[in-house]
Amino acid sequence: MPPFPLASTDGKSTLEAVNLVIITKREAAEGIDAADPRATHLVLTVGLRVGQSFHVGIAGALRGLAEITAVAPVLTFNITWEHAVQPKLPLTVIVGLPRPQTAKKVLHDLASLGVARMIFFEAEKGDPGYLTSSLWQEDEWQSHLRKGTEQACSTLVPEVLRTRSLEAALALITENNWRVALDPYEASRSLGEAPDGSNGGTLAIGPERGWSDAERKLLVARGFALHHLGDRILRVEAACLVGGALMLAQLHVWERHRNLGT
Repeated sequence: MPPFPLASTDGKSTLEAVNLVIITKREAAEGIDAADPRATHLVLTVGLRVGQSFHVGIAGALRGLAEITAVAPVLTFNITWEHAVQPKLPLTVIVGLPRPQTAKKVLHDLASLGVARMIFFEAEKGDPGYLTSSLWQEDEWQSHLRKGTEQACSTLVPEVLRTRSLEAALALITENNWRVALDPYEASRSLGEAPDGSNGGTLAIGPERGWSDAERKLLVARGFALHHLGDRILRVEAACLVGGALMLAQLHVWERHRNLGT
């Protein structure tokens, strides 16, 4: 099967908002109701018609190329599936709970990057009131996670956990892997090469007001090396994305690239 096309045969983009639509096993067999927001976007906004294609996938499972066979009353399609599921990227990101607008960006961008897991913790210098926002209370966070995954044309939705403290977050890290904490104030070394033999990593990012002294000591005691990203202080969402990308590059996970559709 050739690589998945990102445009339809007439040269128009098959998806404007996302690059893949996550569906269920039942929808793969029976289609999507025409009133469903995903169907209305594809048909009314993007303008797809019978015979045109778009990418689909089942959460945590295969991706496929769906050729539309009908648009009403149900959007139906025939799917050509990939041969294997994408590999998960071996990176966990621990983040001091930021303000809701920042958290939305972190959820979306790290899902697009492809991290396996995100752990948000209530930092000593953080604001516990952030947890009472609609983002977390109404499960709105799942929408940003899903959109980020779909934007990356992936089905691998990251696991998201929340803990009451950094210590509780670190207790969830059982792998003996490369451990990095970004700290623009106390770190003496830039984020560089992974230790020999590393096959996974954990990146810790402090809250918007930075790490407390107690949190720094705890990180070092748990095997985290303090690194920086130069002499500029980045926003939390930027530090997550840049630090995560650098670690994945050093872990050489992108060298195992395979084209869409294979």
